[in-house]
Amino acid sequence: MDRIFVVSGLSQRMVDGIHVVTGALGYSGRWIAKNLIDSGVNVKTLTNAKGRHNPFGDDLQISPLDFDDSEGLVRSLSNADVLYNTYWVRYKKRSGGYDHSIATRNSMKLFEAAQKAGVKKVVHFSVSKPHNAPNWPYFIGKSETENFLIESGLNYTILRPTLFFGGSRNVLVNNIAWLLRNAPIFGVFGDGSYPVQPVHIQDVAKIAIESGQECHNNVIDVAGPEIYTYREFVLAIKNALGITRMIVPIPPRFGWLVGKVLGTILRDDVITMAEINGLMQGLMSSDEAPNGQTRFSDWVVENCDALGLRYQNDLKERTYNLTGLVAPQA
Repeated sequence: MDRIFVVSGLSQRMVDGIHVVTGALGYSGRWIAKNLIDSGVNVKTLTNAKGRHNPFGDDLQISPLDFDDSEGLVRSLSNADVLYNTYWVRYKKRSGGYDHSIATRNSMKLFEAAQKAGVKKVVHFSVSKPHNAPNWPYFIGKSETENFLIESGLNYTILRPTLFFGGSRNVLVNNIAWLLRNAPIFGVFGDGSYPVQPVHIQDVAKIAIESGQECHNNVIDVAGPEIYTYREFVLAIKNALGITRMIVPIPPRFGWLVGKVLGTILRDDVITMAEINGLMQGLMSSDEAPNGQTRFSDWVVENCDALGLRYQNDLKERTYNLTGLVAPQA
């Protein structure tokens, strides 16, 4: 079972203030909001998600996330002690507003509004090793967004998480388990020897909230205590499921094409080429000391019965009110 912690050591000013979370109805944002609310903190979310379940009821204030309404953003952020920014886009689909350059511009607008509103601290979700992937639009956008925040004059902490697991919206691990349950073989890109370092979403939320209390600027890797090769990672899931399945190496582009075909059937983007490249380049691990506590090897055994029972359609869950203003969260 995934655990929920209660934040300890929050100052009275932090408890009495307002904490704003972009995408509190998404994945990482939901865990941040949950733990803040359970600790008695006033929480507001900025979102344009339509029809997504709100488990917090009246405990969560909801305001629109309209990047073209700068005055509205400033109003929504006024009196905020902390802004936790989980906003980004996973996909590149300009016709639907999904584009990394759009996400970069939108993030800049959000930070400018935070500065005008007098936000005291920004905790921004980036990605691990963003500077190790030259000329890849996803990572270029992440790097440009980091640089803008650093130069903005805002008080900031930039979090660089590796690979999330845990929680009900556990897309990656769940869908690997689904493929292992349903496909006759499972293909790993190349030889599968590149590192992955999974971190539990609860540990991520804890580190984010702790960072919101710090006054100094910081850039932090967020990574779990175990490092696997990708092949070992898949094997750990397979073994926890207790199934027999052949795991074979496949060319990366062939794997992407298989994902495209499967995505057409499932009406989802199963995997992007940027994700494959990042995975094989070792960008899903950290060179720093781990700060997550939850071991994936323990968690996957404890939760195996619930993994992969159905395919989790990431794209279908992302429905928005405003065309071109999409905000998939980290």
